[in-house]
Amino acid sequence: MTTARGFGFALLAGAALLSACTAPPAAEPPAPQTESSAAGVVSADFEVVGGQVRGRPERIQAPLGSLVRLTVRNDGADELHVHGYDKSAPLRPGEPATVEFRADIPGVFEIELHHSGSALPSLVVR
Repeated sequence: MTTARGFGFALLAGAALLSACTAPPAAEPPAPQTESSAAGVVSADFEVVGGQVRGRPERIQAPLGSLVRLTVRNDGADELHVHGYDKSAPLRPGEPATVEFRADIPGVFEIELHHSGSALPSLVVR
């Protein structure tokens, strides 16, 4: 009887140890998602508060020929402007504005809020 209990205890301890070893690691909280790419579309969403861009990546990567969709929500009136493509959209406080265009010019392009001068990430088209 003692051997059976010892064997059962060893079996339980082994199962507990095995489950601890195979458990997935604790997940870290997700980083702010500002860029996505699906089916040839590159989209990025930004919020600008007090002239500061929240969740800002360094650059937005877009393959040559892809569709780029930039959406910005600003806390004040301004104008979203993409240099090189000369695309712009008026910004009204708290309302999202979107510019969409085909990335058909390779290079690195500045994106900014035209009146305040707040810089968003650069667009890299390759």
